[in-house]
Amino acid sequence: MNASTPKTAAELADEFRQTAHDAVETSRAYAQNAVNAAGEKVRDIRREAEPTMEQIAARVQHAVQRGLDSATKTSARAQRRIEEAADVTGRYIADQPVRSVLLAAAAGAAITALIVLATRRHDD
Repeated sequence: MNASTPKTAAELADEFRQTAHDAVETSRAYAQNAVNAAGEKVRDIRREAEPTMEQIAARVQHAVQRGLDSATKTSARAQRRIEEAADVTGRYIADQPVRSVLLAAAAGAAITALIVLATRRHDD
């Protein structure tokens, strides 16, 4: 076709259709490249994050284990102290039975008085 010959409406429509098709294909390729790049970036981030998450999980597990060990030791220590206090109390009661009964009665009376005072204040 000659450059000076005007194009028909059909030819212009075909050119427009081809240009639109090329634009769609170029956009589709660009979008696919962007999706691929984003997917690769996500995979990179996951690869980088996995060791960090494993390290955090290991630290948490270690801290929990230390806490459990500490609680076990504290519990054993408390149990020994309770047993020692029970032994001392038992010996005191055996050595001084009358005084022990009087102390227990006084402690009971004091606790009862506190409960009565607390309930009266609450009712008022």
